Amino acid sequence: MSYCTVDDVCTAFPRFARNAPNSIQDTHIQDWIDDRKSRIRSALYARATDPDAMQLTPDQANFLRALNRDGAVSDLGDALEGNVSLQPGEYSQAAARRASFERQISEIKQGLYDKFFSPLAKTVEIEPTLGGTAGGETDGSTAAERGENKAFSKDQTF
Repeated sequence: MSYCTVDDVCTAFPRFARNAPNSIQDTHIQDWIDDRKSRIRSALYARATDPDAMQLTPDQANFLRALNRDGAVSDLGDALEGNVSLQPGEYSQAAARRASFERQISEIKQGLYDKFFSPLAKTVEIEPTLGGTAGGETDGSTAAERGENKAFSKDQTF
């Protein structure tokens, strides 16, 4: 059982005629949905969360459905765009959905959603590495340590 349905995916392309002769069939779309679901599940499973084995909250279910839909819409869009030529600079829904899907899979792998799926998760909080005033961050090293040539410097008078 996947997190979204063929109907969820097809609504992204209102002019797409489902199961038309010589067109993409629902079974093929379901295969894409299942493929994306397994990527989502494996990313979460690597973070010690199995969404299929837990009682999902409505927010968790919606997140998984949207993520599964983004992945499958990108596959369907790629197939549909294979039949037409996009103009240079024209918006590609498939590319945008794929970028969103890949970004969120990467975020799952980094552990950004651990607490979303398990309030008891022991996720390491990421501390900011820079401090001070915005635009004026320093790393604490001296000019000599950074190998900078201080023969000429700001506000130097001759």
